[in-house]
Amino acid sequence: MEQDQGTLILGGGMAGMFCAMRLKEAGLPFLLVTERLGGRVMYKAEFKMNFGAVFYFDNYHHVKQIITPGPRVIKSFGQLLFHRSDTDSYSALSLRVLKHGWKLFRFLRFMKTFETHYEAYKKNCETMQVKEALKADPFMERLFFMTAQQFLDDLGVTEACRESVSLFAYACTGARVDTLTAFDYCYLAQGLLMPINNFEFSESAMQQRLGSVEFDSATKVDKTDGGYSVTTAKGRVFHARNLVIATTADAAQKLIDLPRIRSASRLSSYLVKGTLKAKYRGKDIHLFSDTSPVIYLARRDGSRDEYELYSAVGIDLADYFDDYSVRWQQDWAQAIYTHPALVLDQDLGDNLYMAGDHNGMGMEPAAISGIYAANRIIERSAV
Repeated sequence: MEQDQGTLILGGGMAGMFCAMRLKEAGLPFLLVTERLGGRVMYKAEFKMNFGAVFYFDNYHHVKQIITPGPRVIKSFGQLLFHRSDTDSYSALSLRVLKHGWKLFRFLRFMKTFETHYEAYKKNCETMQVKEALKADPFMERLFFMTAQQFLDDLGVTEACRESVSLFAYACTGARVDTLTAFDYCYLAQGLLMPINNFEFSESAMQQRLGSVEFDSATKVDKTDGGYSVTTAKGRVFHARNLVIATTADAAQKLIDLPRIRSASRLSSYLVKGTLKAKYRGKDIHLFSDTSPVIYLARRDGSRDEYELYSAVGIDLADYFDDYSVRWQQDWAQAIYTHPALVLDQDLGDNLYMAGDHNGMGMEPAAISGIYAANRIIERSAV
């Protein structure tokens, strides 16, 4: 049996790590229990590639504190080739896209408003639950409970975005536009309006930074008179007054019997060495429509014959390469929680908190949810 840890954090993704860092900064004891650090950030140093979260946005203010910047993902829109079908491809700078210039400008103008609201919303989420931060900003709340398709129709930019922005949203999630919320769609579209970069992440450096990490996985959570008791896969039992569930949503659902969670897309990531088929050789980055099993295909920065490929379902690589060898493949049964428009409580009462991407996708929102949980624990410890 283990002594009381003060706070137990289950899960070592962005939510768990930032919760731990905030508690450590405040001088409060904690123990983080996780199978590995990073969660769906899976950086393989031997390949210098991420096989989970692939890139970060320039407005990821917290996440940028713990990663090492890598190459710019989109150096020029001239690099991009859009694929509406196997026989219908066009450049991002083609007349086909540019003819929608006025409607894309209308979308851009809306996005400038969204970005202003989003920065304030993120700051609020450090001290408010998501549901409270949404109520504080009706503009954001409306987007959260509106479908992306309804939003595009209302703005009058459906066709313009179908030819460009929606392909980027699909590349980021593997989810169709009609399954995304307007909030998530606008969140993703930010990636076309600011720098996005690959990155490196060091698990060993983070372990050293946090200190109190136990590599294990929780299998059972019990409420006790003094807080919580957590049993792990290795048969250990940990006790704490405060408990933060910072696992994936499906794991959290099993541990604390959540009634409902967002559904998740299933994705696979590949590092492939080979020769592309002729129709893919002219551009460095390929984005596909939601009728394609592949969502993203790109030549690796500085390489002549290595490619990153992300797929929503199992694929035949021979459809994209004349010859190839797979250097690494990573499958994610629950890659990104995208729909429906569902807001879950983060402060569950009795010193129990939930953190992660349950209420919104992305590394930065997950990190902020961990900060929120830590801030609540710090606030209550001062009483």
